[in-house]
Amino acid sequence: MKFAGWFDGCNGILFGRTPISYDSQGYTVEDVYQDIADDLKIPVIYDIDCGHQPPQLTFINGAFAIVEYFDVKGIVEQRFI
Repeated sequence: MKFAGWFDGCNGILFGRTPISYDSQGYTVEDVYQDIADDLKIPVIYDIDCGHQPPQLTFINGAFAIVEYFDVKGIVEQRFI
């Protein structure tokens, strides 16, 4: 996805909760998120209330979002332009 340009202009990535609770030879899902952040040089926020694990916030396809995050709390504001 990176080489296809999917993240060009991307300011950050949000990941919802995952049911994966184990590591693979010492490599955890948090390691994956850190590798993505390091490679793309953008913030990665994970375990948010969206995706396939309830509770689920719905993101509107095509909307722009303002994401604010501090400590363990955040706000996502969606806007149509």
